[in-house]
Amino acid sequence: MVHTFRDLFVRILPDMSDPDKYGYAFLVHPRNLFDVTRKYPFFKYLPDRLALFLITYWWPVILSEVTGIVSQKTGKPVRGWVIAITLTADQMLENRELALKRIIQAAVLARKSGAKIIGLGALTSSLTKGGLDLVGKANINVTTGHAYTAYTVTQNLFTLADYFGVDRKVVTLAIVGATGSVGSTSAQLAVRAGFTNILLIDLERKKDKFPELVKEMKSLNGNAHIEISYQAGDVKKADFIITATNAVEAVVRSEYLKPGAVVIDDAQPSDVEPAALKREDVLVVEAGVVHTPGVLSHFNFGLKDKYDNYCCMSEVLILASNEWSDHYVINRANVKIVDEISEKGKKLGFRLAEFQNFQESIKKEKLENIKRIIQNNAVNLSH
Repeated sequence: MVHTFRDLFVRILPDMSDPDKYGYAFLVHPRNLFDVTRKYPFFKYLPDRLALFLITYWWPVILSEVTGIVSQKTGKPVRGWVIAITLTADQMLENRELALKRIIQAAVLARKSGAKIIGLGALTSSLTKGGLDLVGKANINVTTGHAYTAYTVTQNLFTLADYFGVDRKVVTLAIVGATGSVGSTSAQLAVRAGFTNILLIDLERKKDKFPELVKEMKSLNGNAHIEISYQAGDVKKADFIITATNAVEAVVRSEYLKPGAVVIDDAQPSDVEPAALKREDVLVVEAGVVHTPGVLSHFNFGLKDKYDNYCCMSEVLILASNEWSDHYVINRANVKIVDEISEKGKKLGFRLAEFQNFQESIKKEKLENIKRIIQNNAVNLSH
């Protein structure tokens, strides 16, 4: 609690950080009250209504100091922090004005702690219009994490497709949340890599964004066959599914998924209902996990290896190692930036983490079972 009140005063007092020292920060928020107890265990003993009331008025806090990033220019360690807005996902969407206020406060705390750039995690990106609402308000550089996230999502797709031995020109890929920054960039990367049967799914109110996305995809692969849907249930047509929405509740239900379906879930909170994870004939992989050798967040995010971190955080880690001194991805990413950040990540040894989801590390036996189902499906279709 001493550190909690320290963070309040750091944000209020004049900036005492060293302008010559480079630092970075990653902004997060709890998905639910259980996540709050990871930082403040005593909250588990409070009634939910009281706990929610308290965190509504709680200020942004430093969760942990990140270690392991070294400057590519000087070879010296670069300091980093994970900073939390304590509002849950539900609270942020219910009161967007308060959420934006807390995000700006977190950005100021980051700057006064010594950060020169911040990465936006979970809903902090969408609730600031991809960082646009922070420009000029916190005097700090911003990146959304969307570029490295799209790279990581599609690397999961490509790796699993190759493992299962599928023909990229035959299988159907659905992207839920297709018009968002991660969804749209992933769609472009997928068609560039040879996936030609694409189902784009998003809310009907976003239909005006589809024409430009389809045009961009066609420019990368003229053979792409692209369908558009406004119903999440249409994923039943798909063999592979990428989910990348900002919905608080799961939009992909277990009954939507056919046997052998492979879901690459990038959403925080998850887009996939827990019942789907219990099915032995369906594979759900948490898409946004990167193995970052030597880099420790010193906070329990629930990932399976101590050197695993989320891909949106990994983007700011990469930029910090290069002492990036400008905004990077504001609002939307593009394929060129994805190629750039992925190469920088490879130089640091960053790679896909072992397949996992929030319930388990995925064993080889599960992968082999899904592979058998996919191959049987292909044989039945050929007959």
